Amino acid sequence: MAGNTDLRALVEEAGLTRREIARWVNKAAERRGRHLGCTHTSVARWLDGAQPRWPIPDLLAEVLGRRLGYELTVSDLGLRDRRPPAADPFDGLSVARTVSDIRRAVVELTGRDMNRRNFLLGSTFGAAAFSSPALFWSTATGAEPEAMEHASPETGGGRVRAADVERIRQTVVMFRKLDRAQGGGDLRDTVVNHLHGVARTKLSGSYGDDVGRSLFRAVAELTELAGWLSFDSGRHALAQRYHIQALRLAQAADDRAYGAYVMANMACQAVYLGHGWEAVQLARAAYQGARGSLTHRGQALVLAMEARGHAAMREERGCVDALRAAERALDAADGDEDPAWCQYFDKAELVHEFAHCHRDLRQPERTQQFANEAIGLRADGYTRRCAQDTTFMAAAHLAENELDAACSKAAEALDIATRLNSSQCNDFLRTFRASLRPYEKERVVREFSERTEDMYVGMAV
Repeated sequence: MAGNTDLRALVEEAGLTRREIARWVNKAAERRGRHLGCTHTSVARWLDGAQPRWPIPDLLAEVLGRRLGYELTVSDLGLRDRRPPAADPFDGLSVARTVSDIRRAVVELTGRDMNRRNFLLGSTFGAAAFSSPALFWSTATGAEPEAMEHASPETGGGRVRAADVERIRQTVVMFRKLDRAQGGGDLRDTVVNHLHGVARTKLSGSYGDDVGRSLFRAVAELTELAGWLSFDSGRHALAQRYHIQALRLAQAADDRAYGAYVMANMACQAVYLGHGWEAVQLARAAYQGARGSLTHRGQALVLAMEARGHAAMREERGCVDALRAAERALDAADGDEDPAWCQYFDKAELVHEFAHCHRDLRQPERTQQFANEAIGLRADGYTRRCAQDTTFMAAAHLAENELDAACSKAAEALDIATRLNSSQCNDFLRTFRASLRPYEKERVVREFSERTEDMYVGMAV
């Protein structure tokens, strides 16, 4: 007999009519919270060889198995098992409760990132996801991590010494220099791979309390760097998860100042993606949660991120107040007391933040002034910041209807950006190029587009 002979045989053995099967399948679906509306005609099609949509095959196996008194699988019915993959229980957004949980979370996140290139590819950044980790960090008390005097038998991690921790920190310093010179695109996978190895072996090794704190602090820096490079590569969902894990590691190390830095970078990502209010709250929580542990330079960095949040919301008064406070803090900075992670935040960086903020406040004249000053203060002309500042100047010229100057500056920015691999720079240039559309018939704009077409293709702008 034509059709699905396996299903026909089981239906005959069960002694059910087509209408009875349809009714039983519908009731089984209702128990699962589904409405299917199967009819005897539907059953006839299945018997004739049609493949029903999921979860009907599973429901048929349940119904017929209950009637016959023994368990059936979908394949027993002669149907294809097109069961959707189970939901992934790991999202990387949860705050680890224990030190052991932190280790597992970092290993899991990096492992999935390396081995599944589409991990979180369809996910988006959610500013609200920062709230729980920020609250946990701000209110946490107590000493961590506990001493690990025995290596994990699962990883075979050995004894971790101060020299091992120092190598991790020096590697982070090297990676940061490469990032600021080249952008995060080419470096991200290397850092993630290194972080996975460190988390899997060193965090699961044996160490005393003092070395443990230093180790967690160093791994926090490496994890935050993975987050920053993911951000600069346009992988915002991944970046958010690395930042959350970095914050928890900083807490385990009892390093309030570094935790505040991670929070400032969370604020930076939030404002970049249009969440100004959340950025202000994160920066303020960082400042207060540091509990006086930030150096003056660290304070300036955090205050600059608060200013960015205000600027994104066009709150000029709040922005100016935060920028002035950052300027006062930086003026009082003593470089000898600063940790390595904030030593980059110098006068050029602060002036860049002035330019960034005034761009968002739509004050082109001030934007040009600060962007030009920031470029002049930098020793190396081919950096991500110089590309951004030059793009800000181009946009400011365009806002004042100075097409020649705007296109000239944009071409300079593009030339710098092609020496980098930075999604941030590409995004700023993409925004500028879109703003030229009302002027696309102008000769200077046409020449600019023709001159830079190959560069845009290479940069995916």
